[in-house]
Amino acid sequence: MSGLGDAVGVPRYAWYSDEACYWHDPGLGVGFLPVGPDIQPLREFGSDPDLRRAEGLLRKNNILDYYHCQRPCPATDAELLLAHSPGHIAHIEALAANGGGEAGIYAPIGFHSALAARTAAGACVQAVTEVLAGTFQRAYCFIRPPGHHAERDRAIGFCIYNNLGIAAHAALLQGVQRVLILDWDVHHGNGIQSLFYDDPRVLFISIHQEGLFPPLSGTLRDVGDGEGLGTTINVPLPAGSGHDAYLAVMNQVVTTAASAFRPELILVAAGLDLSAHDPMGRQMCTSQTLRLMTQHICRLADDLCDGRIVFAHEGGYSSWYLPILVRAVAAAIVNLPEQADPFLHALANLPGQRLQKHQQRRIEQVCDIHRAHLLAAASDPRSLLQASEVSSRWSP
Repeated sequence: MSGLGDAVGVPRYAWYSDEACYWHDPGLGVGFLPVGPDIQPLREFGSDPDLRRAEGLLRKNNILDYYHCQRPCPATDAELLLAHSPGHIAHIEALAANGGGEAGIYAPIGFHSALAARTAAGACVQAVTEVLAGTFQRAYCFIRPPGHHAERDRAIGFCIYNNLGIAAHAALLQGVQRVLILDWDVHHGNGIQSLFYDDPRVLFISIHQEGLFPPLSGTLRDVGDGEGLGTTINVPLPAGSGHDAYLAVMNQVVTTAASAFRPELILVAAGLDLSAHDPMGRQMCTSQTLRLMTQHICRLADDLCDGRIVFAHEGGYSSWYLPILVRAVAAAIVNLPEQADPFLHALANLPGQRLQKHQQRRIEQVCDIHRAHLLAAASDPRSLLQASEVSSRWSP
């Protein structure tokens, strides 16, 4: 069985990955720190073995049989220049050619990383192009290095090129008038925000842990500028937010803003570091949270833009939980039932999974700030601020 769609001969789902991405080598260190005094050499987060194990689990469970597996082409200079300066591209190429090193701020690379970064960006451009052409309806780009922190002139936080920023620009060049980028990585997507902060054609919604990384980035008052005023929506959730809080944001903010904006294409920066097992964040989500969020945004894509949606892998640093989370998202994209999660019972019973009053107040603040912008145009503004509408709770 290979590349099954919802009907015989109708390709619907694409999976983009390439060996080059697995050769990206951030070197040895601990977390985001390189080896040094009192920093013992360990394998850096988010590198080759974790991604291979995740993709291996999908093969073991036959989930990749429901995708058309595509090998992407590396991004061209012209494509990279859609979001980055010539100097930044030259810096990455030269550093990698000389064996690697620190490419920016907490962004170590190795000899193969320049090609890996081009391949990651190229995968997202190719996925967007083929989804817009109707070749596929939904796509998942399983790539490394990630991209949402990368700014025009510098690499930040493991991110070399801004994969979805480049892809969004490519979509606009192909005639798309409105793109929604949803970023649910636990860290703020400062790079994506900076690329489109004054661009009314791109609605950027970031759901992240407040004050985590980058520091002071993604505050409630970062709402866009100029013609793009109101098309940046930041939802900085307090540390310890779990399943219900994230679903409340999807129901009360994402649905309302997307319905008002009416995107022609949806891009998702699908970080998996919002999980309760992730060492780089302090949120409480589970595989079930990610499954329901994926289903939610796919339904919105079906309702608003003929199903056109592209997911790009971002953060996710728990060696043992990452494969389970990748499988949850990948299975939800192709409408497969919930997959067994051996960690779910323990995580679902943690008290932080229920919506807390201070978390709901934060969501209400976001709605109040944006009511005069996109949220005011929602078809049913009464749906705002209704905590009782949090849906799809699990039974522990």
